[in-house]
Formats: sequence, C-alpha cells, structure tokens
Amino acid sequence: MSAETDARVWLEYAEADRHSAYSALAVADYRDVAFHCQQAVEKALKALVVHSTGQRPPYVHNLRQLLDQAVGRSAPASIVDAVLSLNPHYRATRYPGVADSPDVYTASRAQRLLRQMDLVLEWVRDRIS
Repeated sequence: MSAETDARVWLEYAEADRHSAYSALAVADYRDVAFHCQQAVEKALKALVVHSTGQRPPYVHNLRQLLDQAVGRSAPASIVDAVLSLNPHYRATRYPGVADSPDVYTASRAQRLLRQMDLVLEWVRDRIS
C-alpha cells in the first residue's frame, strides 16, 4: 500500500471515531465522547505521520509525540492546545482511577472536546489533501 493510500485509510478510521464520538454525545455517554475524540485525533495524526514521512506511524497513543513526528514544532498554537487537551483521554476513559471521578465527563466538557477534535481533524485534512 502506498503512503498516500495508507494515510487515507488512517483518515477513514479517524472519521469513524469522529462519528462514534457524536453518536455517544446523542446518548449522553460523555466518557465515550472523550475516548472517541482522542482516538479520532490519534488516527488523524497517524495519517499525517504517514503522509509527511512515508513511514508507518509508531504504536503509541501520545498525541503530542505523533504531532511532533508529523510536523516537528511547527503546528499552530491552537492545534497544540487541542492535542494537549485531548491527550489524556485515552487512559482516563479506559482505566479506573486515572480520572478524578466519573463525573469529570460532563456535557459541556464533551462539547469542548468535540470542537477540539474537529479543529485538529480539519487541520490534518487540509495538510493531506
């Protein structure tokens, strides 16, 4: 598979997680919103790594590491902020005791995470297309 095709496949998976995030919002499953937002951005950044380097992305969940591998330190501050905000939600949504309490995931927080996810996905799409 070519790097271009591989990047598109990663983006398709990112879009599937984006859809899952919005589906979780519709049923007020805010923890799942957070998880799928993080996963969508992770997969989008992996698409950007493939697109930028022509190599397979690493098996990591650290969004900042993926962003740095894809574009170095040249990402706009708004993207870096969104990535840093979404980064902890892979572990915090999957492992008990990582997040302060189950109540940490509220409707307003879920909406904020969705906006951050959409910002990063749009930024990645612009770089790949």
